Amino acid sequence: MRRAMVLLGGVALAVGAFVLFYRGPGQPFIRGYVSDVGATMLVYAFLGLLWRTTAARRALATAAIAAAVEFYQIVGMTPPGIGGVLVGAFPDPWDLVAYAIGVVAALAWERRLGPMLGSMPQDTK
Repeated sequence: MRRAMVLLGGVALAVGAFVLFYRGPGQPFIRGYVSDVGATMLVYAFLGLLWRTTAARRALATAAIAAAVEFYQIVGMTPPGIGGVLVGAFPDPWDLVAYAIGVVAALAWERRLGPMLGSMPQDTK
């Protein structure tokens, strides 16, 4: 499973790099939502490397972290400087859709690639 999470993190970072350098049609959409999908996948990958638990729990924790980011934007508690750039400053309900897509993509990645790249503990809880 570790290899699957490292590869997922690499894919998420590649998505982030793409978003940063993309200058074509739909750039606001790409910047606003595809980046959220990639960021959520990266959080899931980090949790997968750091936390030995079921995939479902990792998915729920990732979704909770993403929802917390949006909540902080709603109440205006985003950090200044680079922190504000990382978590964003403006709440957008469509961000939650992008986060959900990122969680589902990461979960599917783990379920599909985990067994192929090595033993993966089964969800038992």
